[in-house]
Amino acid sequence: MAQEYLKFNGVTLPIPDEDGYTVQIATTSTDDSDRTQDMVMHNTPMGSVASYGLKWSDLTKEEVSLILSQVLDKPSFSAHYFDVKTATWKDADFYATTFNITPINLAESQERIEELSFNIIGIKPI
Repeated sequence: MAQEYLKFNGVTLPIPDEDGYTVQIATTSTDDSDRTQDMVMHNTPMGSVASYGLKWSDLTKEEVSLILSQVLDKPSFSAHYFDVKTATWKDADFYATTFNITPINLAESQERIEELSFNIIGIKPI
């Protein structure tokens, strides 16, 4: 089987760092979910949303521009990603938040970025 790659809007991205692909899943419950006075939780989950923390190190200015042009200030974008719930590669819509960019070299024609990281959050529940 051929290697799959992370893609945004069909654009293949550089491979994230070894520790640069983390998953957070948040479950939302109904308003009437609560603990009673005997401390027993009565919970009615509505659904869960996955978010992925992505991080790349030592990127060229062109690689950073390629990645950011797909996600920055977009209401949503398509991502081809590895879904931990199904253990398969999938396509789904996400939006991006919390960008961190650390420059390493700003010398003319030698610009490199030490680290680019941000979160992508699923539009629909998993």
